[in-house]
Amino acid sequence: MKRTLTLCKALIINWVRSKSGMFFSFLFPLLLLLVFGSVFGGSQQVRYSLHVLNRDLDSSGNPTNLSEALIEALNSTKSFNLVLAPSNVEPLEYIRNNTNPFSSNVRLLIIPEGFQERVIRGSFKGQIGVMITFMEYSLKSLSGNISSKNKTQIRKGLEEMKSVNQSLPDVKGELTLLVDPSDPNNNIIKGIIYSVVNAFSFKLIGGKEVVTLKTGNYTVKTYTPVDYYLPGYIAAFIMTNGVMGVTSLTTDFKRRGILKRLITTPLTKMEWILANIFSQTILAILLTLVMVFFAWAVFKVTALPGFYSWILIFIGSILFSGLGMVLGGLIKDVEAASAIGNAIAFPMMFLSGSFWPLEIMPTYMQLIAKVLPLTYFSEGLRFTLILGYPQGALLDFVVMGCLAAIFIFLASAVTCWREK
Repeated sequence: MKRTLTLCKALIINWVRSKSGMFFSFLFPLLLLLVFGSVFGGSQQVRYSLHVLNRDLDSSGNPTNLSEALIEALNSTKSFNLVLAPSNVEPLEYIRNNTNPFSSNVRLLIIPEGFQERVIRGSFKGQIGVMITFMEYSLKSLSGNISSKNKTQIRKGLEEMKSVNQSLPDVKGELTLLVDPSDPNNNIIKGIIYSVVNAFSFKLIGGKEVVTLKTGNYTVKTYTPVDYYLPGYIAAFIMTNGVMGVTSLTTDFKRRGILKRLITTPLTKMEWILANIFSQTILAILLTLVMVFFAWAVFKVTALPGFYSWILIFIGSILFSGLGMVLGGLIKDVEAASAIGNAIAFPMMFLSGSFWPLEIMPTYMQLIAKVLPLTYFSEGLRFTLILGYPQGALLDFVVMGCLAAIFIFLASAVTCWREK
């Protein structure tokens, strides 16, 4: 054990002297945390640009009351940055003149001429339809409390109202929304506009809310968005340091002949493997401390690692360092080690749900994620670090522990300790 710790200390000193090692182990993760935290962890409400072409004008050339009310309803959602287009422009020409391929897409909502008149006529027919429905319901449900004479009068009035309703034209105030089909926010934009239009129509026919939604929080502690991303970042960069760092370091030692010189020492193969794993574990703990402190100082995160989080970080460090030792034992060329390490680490990083939820990924990618060890590392850290629920991470502990033992065994099998 003494030889293992001495070699572990030497490996850490060697890492500290490497400028590139320091950058990719600490500075690069912090830069990505700053970028991702600023982009995805902002607390400000997202507002989408929406251009509005209002062609519904009165005889004086001013917007009608209902078209202005609709625009005000859209603005009241605080979801849009509204841009009013001149009423006399041609829509496609306006879009071409205002589209910037390097910025957000133009979404153009067109309020057509005659919108107010059609809405008023349509709402009148809608109000009569509501009255007909109510009268039919009254006859069916309250028949026992209505006299025969009143029933006859109600049925007569009902038939007259149906006749009037059928004679009225079925008109609607139609809006047109022009969007770029490649815009990823199309469904969000349409959903907000549909909600506003439906509420607008509901008010016009005199409807009143009879169902309300009450919301509440199920967690006592409040977290920032970066709190939820931080566990994935920690897991991802512990993985890259283990897979890419250990693999490159081991092959570099081979090329420089350091491993050959170690053969002449009393050091055993397992001591060499454990020294590399212990040094990476120490670096992983330091990386976690630095990232948590940085996230706390810059983004005010409140999710701090606890006992079970540190255990999982310890297991994860052993797992991915062991994987790096396996690759280092199989690969002789430094350039090949770097390429293979990148080929394993980066797809795993982006497919495991470390940077975004697995639910937004296609189904086949979610299936791939289920066989990646980083998925269990990120998930386990979220259970322990965010939710404070280590029981939910039981499967993650078991899977990672088994993989860590397997990789250490494989590393001892593939590491060439004697010259052939």
